[in-house]
Amino acid sequence: MMYSEFTALAKRPITEDDYHKIVEPVYNYHPACTDKPTTAKLYDLGGLQLFRDMTETAARVCALEAEADGLNKRLAEIKTELQAMAPGAMPLNEEG
Repeated sequence: MMYSEFTALAKRPITEDDYHKIVEPVYNYHPACTDKPTTAKLYDLGGLQLFRDMTETAARVCALEAEADGLNKRLAEIKTELQAMAPGAMPLNEEG
């Protein structure tokens, strides 16, 4: 969500810097921030301190998603290699 979208929804004021440093990462990764209106409502209820408190969980979700992406990429590589070894498959590298 863009800063302008957030400020249109939220009733409490926030600086653009605080939005980008604190609110935006929480919005992108915290499981409680399911959509834009919910995120603005959470901010209206708890302010910046609530989002500071939510930062650790959001960072952990971000790290887990990055790890899962890496594992999924490796899994796809393994599946491709296994398919190449199946009967009738073309070899990945021809040594000669």
